[in-house]
Amino acid sequence: MKNGSKKGVMPSIAAFFLILMTVLNGCGATSTESEKEVKEVSGDGGSTTIKMGLPSSNASYLPLFVANKKGFFQNHNVDVSFSKVQGGVTALRGLQTGDFQVISSLPESVITGVAQGADVKMIGTLDDQSMYSIYSTPDIKSPEDLKGQVVATNRTGNGTDIQLRWWLKNNGLEPDKDVRIIEAGENSTRLQALLTGQAKLTILSQPTDLKAEASGMKKLALMRDELKTYNHNMLMANGDFLKNQTEAAKGFIAAVGEATEYAKKPENRDEMVQLIMEELQMEQADAEVSFDFVLPSLADNAAINVDGVQWAIDTTKETGMLKEDVTTDQLIENLTAAN
Repeated sequence: MKNGSKKGVMPSIAAFFLILMTVLNGCGATSTESEKEVKEVSGDGGSTTIKMGLPSSNASYLPLFVANKKGFFQNHNVDVSFSKVQGGVTALRGLQTGDFQVISSLPESVITGVAQGADVKMIGTLDDQSMYSIYSTPDIKSPEDLKGQVVATNRTGNGTDIQLRWWLKNNGLEPDKDVRIIEAGENSTRLQALLTGQAKLTILSQPTDLKAEASGMKKLALMRDELKTYNHNMLMANGDFLKNQTEAAKGFIAAVGEATEYAKKPENRDEMVQLIMEELQMEQADAEVSFDFVLPSLADNAAINVDGVQWAIDTTKETGMLKEDVTTDQLIENLTAAN
């Protein structure tokens, strides 16, 4: 009787364990898929991962360096990773395709992108003044000396080019008429155009401006002395990211604002210079010059200068690069602590 009973029970037990293992395996697959989905939007400790594209390397990124190193991003539950890209157009393309959730860029490329249907927004700015300077070869004493000469720009229609053309017109020169404009690419190759005699003047940002001065080139103008309302290294976000990860976007901007406040405290100057040296591979003397240059322009709370955005819209339209009407409301998503 006992033997017969055991024979009857054993198949049932085997069947039970077979069913149990099937259920557990199914749950395991579901759990793995869920974990994968979470990892795509979250970092360690449940923080949201933000991939950010940076089109250059300069001291204006100091608030990003500070927020990352001092833990301000982590305090707001965001985990930010940075990728260097070649220029603002490439960064904007990555933002549109979702390769990046946030980028830093001049406003003009985003203005033309939004006009053409790009789902991106301006959410803040690192600095609310132009970071560019105008440099020439030593023989150019004033803008009048440039008539009939060659001027080097980045690429026709981008933000660098638009600011250079504005400066030329603001100083009595008609672009493509009084001066010939050539495309020379990024900062280093624009400087090379001066050094090799291909051009008489160009527009540069730091730290390349330090190399220009060391090479004997002449600073004709500091753009922020003439262009009073501008946002240079703006922070742009992907539309889907803003919609689906709103709190993370707010946390990102809050962290940048706190980092800016920290960077501006006089007692933190030496620490900031050291950080620039580490991040940009600079000598101390150059890092000090770069810090002193960007410090007055760092935007409190990462707040956007709306008049500066309007200037960029109007100027981009004047150059013929913008055909459609675009408003600041279409471009800006207010996430800053000041709003």
